[in-house]
Amino acid sequence: DYALEHLLREAPQPVEEIALPAGSPFGALDVDAAKCSLCMACVGACPASALQDGLNLPQLRFIEKNCVQCGLCADTCPEDAISLVPRLSFRATRKEPVVLNETQPFHCIRCQKPFGTVRMVESMLARLAGHPAFAGHLDRMRMCGDCRVIDMMTPTDEQTIHQAHELRRR
Repeated sequence: DYALEHLLREAPQPVEEIALPAGSPFGALDVDAAKCSLCMACVGACPASALQDGLNLPQLRFIEKNCVQCGLCADTCPEDAISLVPRLSFRATRKEPVVLNETQPFHCIRCQKPFGTVRMVESMLARLAGHPAFAGHLDRMRMCGDCRVIDMMTPTDEQTIHQAHELRRR
């Protein structure tokens, strides 16, 4: 970092970025927001912490100075939404997280807790709609993990205590 800043200061004319050939160890990423479902597989694959999640927000963030252009993020992406952009940037923003993609969170239909993204849940529902394991239970995919377990463990044909008490009174 210090060497790059020194070169920038000593350069005969100011430069914001220099295009580099493929395979260079510096660069950015291009994320196709129309394809990206924010599954965060790329975040888990990034060995340099250049890709980060948005903590409590469905965001994909990127710190360019950390990126080594290894390509693991692009190879891991199930939607093929990431491409490498080899370059050497001298912008101040290269050191700060930049949001590459973000969307609205999906809220559990039972407790309203946010989990996943609207696009990710819709994609999952479309893929599982015809699967026999989810026949009659597709709404569980719209529930957070806790509510899904509660729903699976709540019997539909069992009487409640109040119903049993009413039967006894008769």
